[in-house]
Amino acid sequence: MKRNPFAFDSMWKDAPASIFSKAKKLRENPTEAEGLLWIALKDNQVDSYKFRRQHPISIYIADFYCHQLKLVVEIDGEYHLSAAKIR
Repeated sequence: MKRNPFAFDSMWKDAPASIFSKAKKLRENPTEAEGLLWIALKDNQVDSYKFRRQHPISIYIADFYCHQLKLVVEIDGEYHLSAAKIR
């Protein structure tokens, strides 16, 4: 099977299927900071740009992503302060 030469130009940058299920779990349990920012970003409130939360990009999951601007927004929160993440 021939690979799509334009797959990397897609919004998901050829993300594997496993990343999508992880992103869904993260959307179901946002941090406090993510929840607050999502209130401001959802429903095209920022100059009519559409933002997605917990968006798969290749092997990563961006906290927020605007495809039109090719903009990723990462929010540091308590998750990044856990002992396992500090190591």
